[in-house]
Amino acid sequence: MSTWGQRVRTFVTVEPVIFFYMTSTFIVTPAYQQLVIAKVCYELFQDSYICSSPAHLKDEEELIEGRSSYILLIYTCVTSLLSILPAMLLGSWSDRSSRKAVMLLPCLMSLVSGGVLIAMSLLEDISVYWSLVAAGVTGLSGGYVSVFLSSFSYLADVTAGLGSNRTLRMAAAESMIYVGGMVGFLLVGFLIQEFGLMSAFVAYCSCHVLSVLYILVWLRDPERSVPPPPSGEDGDRLPCEAGDTDTEPSSNLLCLSDVKRSFKAMFRRRPGQQRQKLHLLIVCTFINNLVAVGEQAISLLYLKYEPREFTTELYGVFKSAQMLLLGFTLLGIFPLLMRVVGEMTLAKVSVLFRTAGLVLMAFSTNTWMVFLVAVVSAPAGITQAVIRSLSSTIVEPDEQGAMFSFSASVETTCIMFAAVMFNGLFPLTLPTFPGMPFIVMAGFTLIIFILMQWNHGIIMYQRPPKWGCIPCAVCMHGWVTSWRPHFERRADKSRWNQIRYCNSEPAF
Repeated sequence: MSTWGQRVRTFVTVEPVIFFYMTSTFIVTPAYQQLVIAKVCYELFQDSYICSSPAHLKDEEELIEGRSSYILLIYTCVTSLLSILPAMLLGSWSDRSSRKAVMLLPCLMSLVSGGVLIAMSLLEDISVYWSLVAAGVTGLSGGYVSVFLSSFSYLADVTAGLGSNRTLRMAAAESMIYVGGMVGFLLVGFLIQEFGLMSAFVAYCSCHVLSVLYILVWLRDPERSVPPPPSGEDGDRLPCEAGDTDTEPSSNLLCLSDVKRSFKAMFRRRPGQQRQKLHLLIVCTFINNLVAVGEQAISLLYLKYEPREFTTELYGVFKSAQMLLLGFTLLGIFPLLMRVVGEMTLAKVSVLFRTAGLVLMAFSTNTWMVFLVAVVSAPAGITQAVIRSLSSTIVEPDEQGAMFSFSASVETTCIMFAAVMFNGLFPLTLPTFPGMPFIVMAGFTLIIFILMQWNHGIIMYQRPPKWGCIPCAVCMHGWVTSWRPHFERRADKSRWNQIRYCNSEPAF
């Protein structure tokens, strides 16, 4: 390959994989929802003409929506619950084997799921419960959880030791979530309206075909800075089977000790306060995604309620504009700001912008105020990009997949928590203050701000002095390994001396 091609391969890695997967996700979500509604209607009335004419269904609309909602809830639970265990297994396994293989698996399984959905759209008599088979196939591969953990682990491998460049690469990959969402959101409406549901499922499969070809042809497994973790006596790195240290990693794909490795990567002792930092970042990830899923769950219902009275088309335009601004901020503005402002400061400021956007949404009464929310909350994606970057710097190179698998599994649990919390809260506050769920979300984002400030304080506390290493003030031969200033009065009492201690002596 030419020098130009090698340079492009260095900078363009997993971003297209995330883009194709998120585009396909936003294409298939509204498409399978409409497919379920159509199948439920056909099973009730056995007449495709009646089901294609909404005017004939006004009296039975509540019955159709009730049964469809039940099936869609099961679909979501199946996809979410089944994806947790495979993700925990695959993340740790990818640390010892191949990142590419973990990326390929959800794409290939999604092709099978897409085939089931295409068959359902072609065959009128097929049961609506076949959609749960499609959900199960996707869930068993880990779904988007596997894509995220393998992609961000891959980036952590190729950016090892690059400092702030890792954060920028994480931000670029994070932006593909929003860009893919925007493209998928715009594309699915056009496809369904002009060509029908099957065209949407064909486009869904096409995205995964492109993703598979890209992974096989373009991506190369990154070189690891350390060898795969050996079996140890301390229990931190256990072989898949006791006494079987010569087994190839690929033959132990479904080993339950991979789950144990994921938990050990999160909870094992680390120098300084690194473990505490990692736990705070995981909590931030959970709350951040709880708010994101909750906002996605109720925003359409909220905006269709008076006095805003959004149509489905206007809502699609709003969400596309919002995702475009989120992606543009991460790709274009964030790298420029990183030259003059620290990443932690930007992460905290982005949280405040998101809080302001949620409060504005709660009090929005017309169209221009809602679209202003998209502008105000444009920097909101910075927070999660910084969280991923900081998390990857805490763990060892051979723990990247394990850490990201745990983090991605936490993100998956947010789907169920947010659905129960905000879908239950919205009907209760609808008669009095419909925007109350967004105020609750804003409160959650303030918790993220507090946790990020706490984390920032830990980082500043551990930062070494700018003038380099100095001898320990106690033992005089150990070198300062953490920055903990203390003060001691000089003998002549003229001024205070600032002294520092190494870790060989207890802090006092």
